[in-house]
Amino acid sequence: MTFIRRLGQWPAVVCVAVSLSLVARGDEVAAPTADVDGQELLNDAINAKLEINEIDDYGTVLDLCKRALAKGLDEGSTKFAEDLYTGTLIERASMLVGAVVDADQPDPNWRRVRSFAMRDLNEVVARDSGLGTAHLMIARLEALPGGDRKRAETAATKALELLGDDQLQRARANLVLAAVDDDPGRQLAFYDAAVELSPRDADVRRARGLHLLMQDEFEKARADLEVAVTEEPDDPSLQEALGMACMMSEQLDDARVAFDRAIELDPEAPGPLLQRARVHAVQGQRERALADIGRAIDLAPRDHAARLLRARILQQAGETQRALADVEAVLEQDAEMPAALELKGLIAAEREDYPEAIRSFRKLVAKNPDDPVVLSQLGMLYLAAKQPREAIRRFTKALEADPASFVARRGRSDAEISIGDHVAAIADLEKAHELEPDDTGILNNFAWLLATSPNDSIRDADQAIALATKACEATEWKEPHIVSTLAAGHAEKGDFESAMKYSRQAVEMEETADEVREQLRNELASYESGKPWRERQEVPEGGEAAARPADAIKPGSDKPAETAARDTKPRRPFDD
Repeated sequence: MTFIRRLGQWPAVVCVAVSLSLVARGDEVAAPTADVDGQELLNDAINAKLEINEIDDYGTVLDLCKRALAKGLDEGSTKFAEDLYTGTLIERASMLVGAVVDADQPDPNWRRVRSFAMRDLNEVVARDSGLGTAHLMIARLEALPGGDRKRAETAATKALELLGDDQLQRARANLVLAAVDDDPGRQLAFYDAAVELSPRDADVRRARGLHLLMQDEFEKARADLEVAVTEEPDDPSLQEALGMACMMSEQLDDARVAFDRAIELDPEAPGPLLQRARVHAVQGQRERALADIGRAIDLAPRDHAARLLRARILQQAGETQRALADVEAVLEQDAEMPAALELKGLIAAEREDYPEAIRSFRKLVAKNPDDPVVLSQLGMLYLAAKQPREAIRRFTKALEADPASFVARRGRSDAEISIGDHVAAIADLEKAHELEPDDTGILNNFAWLLATSPNDSIRDADQAIALATKACEATEWKEPHIVSTLAAGHAEKGDFESAMKYSRQAVEMEETADEVREQLRNELASYESGKPWRERQEVPEGGEAAARPADAIKPGSDKPAETAARDTKPRRPFDD
C-alpha cells in the first residue's frame, strides 16, 4: 500500500520534464556586449526575476546575473547580483525539489529532476555554506531511493544547526534523520522531535503515524493520523492510513468510515477498496467484500494483491475452484510469486492433495532456503503426507535457522513420535514446553510419552500426571484424548482405579469419534486387566502407521500390554 502525499499542485511541475534539456545545458554566460553596461544587465535580471512564470525563466535570470558580473559592477551592485544569483538558484532548486518530493504522483523522470536540483544546490552551498534551507533540500533529495544516505544524514544535521527558530523546517530535518536511520528506537526519537517542533503539521503527524503503524502501535498511530486528517481532511491517502490504524486495532466500524471517505475522495484508487473489502470480510459481509475487490481489479487488472485477497475469501467460503482460478491467474503473470505459491499450496493441502501442496512449498523454500516459517510449513505438509522422515529433515533445517521456532520444534516432535523415536521426541517436547509451557498439544503429547513409552528410561508417572492434569484443566476436561492421557499416567503410577475412572470418562464423552472410541476402549480394557498402556507408532515413509513385528511387541503374561498404532489414522501425535 502506498500513501501518496496530496498537496497543492506545483504550477510548473508539468513543465519540468520538457524543460530538463534547457536546465541541463547550464546557464551559460553570453559574451558581454559593448553597448550594454553591467548595471543595465542587472536591472534586466531584476525585472526578469519579477516576471518569472515557469522554470525556464530562472535560467534567464541566472544568465543575466552572470553577464552583469562579467561586464562589471560597483561593490554594492556586485553583492546584490551575487545574492540575486544565489537566491535564484535556491528558488529553482526548490521548484525541482517540489516536483520530486511533493508531487501528487511520482514523475517518471524524477531521478533526472533530482540530479538537476542537486547541481543547483551543490553550487549554492559552495557559494554560501550557511544556508540551512539548501542543506535541508539536499538532505531530502539524498534520502530518496538511490541517494547517499550518509550525505542525507550529514546535510540534515547541518540544517538543524543553521535553521534557527524555523520550527517546520527543523521538523522536516528530523523527518529526514528518521528516514535514513535503521533503528526503530532512534527513528521514533526523531519523529517525536519533529512532532514537538510542529505538532499540527499533517506531514509530520503522518510520518510518525505511519512509523507507529509499522511498529504495531496501532492506537498511537491512530492518534497521530487523526491529527493529520484534521489538518488535511481531503487527503485520501491520510484517510486510508487512518482506516488501516483503526482496522489493525480492531475498530472496524471506524475503519470502514475512514475507507468510505478515502473512496469518496478518490474513487479511482484501488487501495482503499481493498482495505474496505478486508473489513467487510472480517465482519462476515462476503458479498460486499467481493464487490469491492471486483471494483479494485477493474481499476488495476494486474494488481496481484486484489486477486489473492479474493482467492482467500473464496477459499474460506469453500469456493475452492474459483479461488484457485484467481491464484492461477496471478501465477500466469508471476510464476514465482510467494503469496500465490503459498495460497496454491494451502488450497491443495485443504483438498489433501499433498503432492501438489508440497510442490508449491518446495518452490517457496527454493526462494527462501533459510526461512524457518516456510521450512516448517513444508515439514507439516510432509508430515500430513505421511513422510515423517522427510518432515524431520525440513523441521531440522528450520531449527537450524531459528532454534526458538516453536512450530518446528512441535512438528519435529510429532514426526519423531510417528516413527517411534521417543528419545528424540522427548528432547524436542522438553524444549517446546519451555517455549510454550501452556500449549495443550505439547502438554498432552509430552505426558503421553512419559506414561506409555516402551522405553523404561523415558517413563515418569508423576510428571505425566502433572502435565496431563494441566492439559485437562486448560481444555475444561472436554477433550477425550487428553483425559485418556491422564488415565494412562495413573495406570503407569499403578493407580488403576483412577486410570479406569478417567478412561471411562474419555470413552463416554459425546465428542469422542468412533475410530478413536475403539482405541480408548482398548486402553480401558488394559487398565481393567491391571496393565498399563504401552504404545510406539511406526509410520513407514509414504505409508500408514504400521505395527511392529509381532514377536517384538507380544507381551508376556506378566508384562504390560504394548500396542502399535494399528489404525489408519493414528490418534497421536497429531492431537491438538
